[in-house]
Amino acid sequence: MRGFVVVSMLAAACVTSTGCLATRNYVRENVQQSETKTGQELARVEGQVAETRGVADEASKHATEAGGKAEEATQAAGRAANRAEEGVGLATQAQAKADQTDTRLTRLWNNRHKYAIVDTLVISFDFDKWRLDDRAETSLLDVIRQLNDNPGLTVNLEGYTDNVGSADYNLELSRRRAESVRRFIVEKGIDLHRIQAIGLGEARPAAANTTKQGRDQNRRVAVRLVTPSE
Repeated sequence: MRGFVVVSMLAAACVTSTGCLATRNYVRENVQQSETKTGQELARVEGQVAETRGVADEASKHATEAGGKAEEATQAAGRAANRAEEGVGLATQAQAKADQTDTRLTRLWNNRHKYAIVDTLVISFDFDKWRLDDRAETSLLDVIRQLNDNPGLTVNLEGYTDNVGSADYNLELSRRRAESVRRFIVEKGIDLHRIQAIGLGEARPAAANTTKQGRDQNRRVAVRLVTPSE
């Protein structure tokens, strides 16, 4: 009887020991499976995070590039605006200069009868020339002497051409002729404000342009010493 009890106890212990071992193995397997699953899930989440970070970096890069292009476009627009403003300024200056010239010509024309002519001299020029020769400079010395002796005198210069060439070219040529006379007088010490000069081109010919002699007479500057009329 005692022997049976011992055997039974040993058998029970053996069963108990085998059951514990199986339980531990089961728990271990479940823990390993859980850890494996958790590791896989963690790896998946980390992959998603990395992918999301890559997309964000790419978007940031594109945003930076777009910002740079926008800044370049803003600078280009600023430069274009500056050029446009400069163009407007130049146009305004040109218009102002044209207005001044028109006003001056109008004043000269309106005042043409408000002076008494004291003396008149005609300076002749060669074809298509506007520089003074020695004979012209010698003739102008008497004009300068009169201006020095009479502070109340002023001088009006009217430049002319023949009808050879275009009207625009002749107008500019007549202006150059009048300016060459004015420059010579100023260089001799006469104040600039005492001299009025204008180019009238082919207008008011002194002789017919149908002959060489007539054209020679029309290439001239009329120098008039004037004083205010009473």
